[in-house]
Amino acid sequence: MIDKTVFENKIAAYYTLGCKLNFAETSTIGKVLAEQGVRKARPGEKADICVVNTCSVTAVADKKNRAIIRRCRREHPQAILGVCG
Repeated sequence: MIDKTVFENKIAAYYTLGCKLNFAETSTIGKVLAEQGVRKARPGEKADICVVNTCSVTAVADKKNRAIIRRCRREHPQAILGVCG
């Protein structure tokens, strides 16, 4: 059995790097979480969940990915961090 109340009243921040497909995927992840009661973070608001959808085509992209992940840890230290892509 899945406890669906675990996501109720949570706040999520989304970060997307890469192509239009990544943006579409992040949007889908956001919709699924919203259906479970998760709201999108407002600017400057601490999040309970951070979703980072990455692109790793080049070394520059990898560097940007690591920078965003560090930023999430710094800005949302208590958040659950999910990295995909």
